[in-house]
Amino acid sequence: MKLKIFTLSFLSVVLLLSASCRKSALLEPEQPKVIQFTVTGSTAVDLEYLYRDSVIATTKAGTGSINIKTLLSVKDQKAQLLVRKKGSTEIILSRDVMPAPFNQNITIFYDGIKVYDQAISLLIKGYALTGELEFLLDGNIILSKSGAVDNRSSILIDKGTSREIQIRKKGETTVLFKKTIESGIPQQNIQFFFDGLKIADNVKLDPPANPANMMISAKFETRYPAQFKNVDVDIVFYANNQTTKLATKISPEIRLTLPKDGGFNAIELPPLPGPNYIYSFDIFEKGTNNVPYSSLTTPLIPAGFPFKANDGRFGVLNFEAGKSKLFVVRDKNNLITTTPRGTALSGELTDLSQYFQ
Repeated sequence: MKLKIFTLSFLSVVLLLSASCRKSALLEPEQPKVIQFTVTGSTAVDLEYLYRDSVIATTKAGTGSINIKTLLSVKDQKAQLLVRKKGSTEIILSRDVMPAPFNQNITIFYDGIKVYDQAISLLIKGYALTGELEFLLDGNIILSKSGAVDNRSSILIDKGTSREIQIRKKGETTVLFKKTIESGIPQQNIQFFFDGLKIADNVKLDPPANPANMMISAKFETRYPAQFKNVDVDIVFYANNQTTKLATKISPEIRLTLPKDGGFNAIELPPLPGPNYIYSFDIFEKGTNNVPYSSLTTPLIPAGFPFKANDGRFGVLNFEAGKSKLFVVRDKNNLITTTPRGTALSGELTDLSQYFQ
């Protein structure tokens, strides 16, 4: 009997201790968890990052990108990371911080007005022969440039939407060119050529069909509009021996016709007889051997020096097998002071190839 009483008493004590331990365990607060939070992207203004009413990081505009990695203690399901402009109370973005998983992240693309969810890398590459061009994003100027343009910009955009790039002359409102930027394509580009009046965006440098040849695309511009007959012209090529200084017209004859309106045409040039040769050229009226100028006196050309063919003595084009080149051909006068005197017209080449490769 005594044994039964002892046994019952012992079991009662064990049960009481067990219940007490369980109660004590339930009263202990849940331990916080530590997670790693990463913020990436870009911003046009200084930003502050807040967690539990404290600034835990800052980002300065103009540093190129946002790259923050920090450890955060999470006690419950309601924690949030807040982002605001530095010096402001306005919250531009908030994200929940969860107890799991360990690695969590957000991406921010902020232009100072709106937060976007992705960025497109846009390469603008080309050449403006005259004047200055303005490049606009949705009506706002992002770039102003003359001459060679080689600019890479980050265009912020939301998924499933588009934005528009426009090009116009500086100080004017007429849009010369526009391109739609689509989301989801991380790398996009605009390649253009501006001749002073219009923009061409379809300039292509196709390789020569025969890799031993050289492909050239060219357009013609005159420096002598008062004397130019406003006709299509032919560029006629010669093999110019740099050792003997003798020029021989290529046979069969090679003519590249360039329209008077400044359009582009292309031709493949065959290899020259040897490494000491270059191409030189004359400028004629299309289909003739007549120079496309009237013999009038100009401030640069004195009386008694009529325009005439240069017979391949001038105009330099270095041959590069397998290459594709883009040229602007501008006429140039070369005064011949020996008898018979004259103005031998040749051309100067502006190589634009690098802006379309």
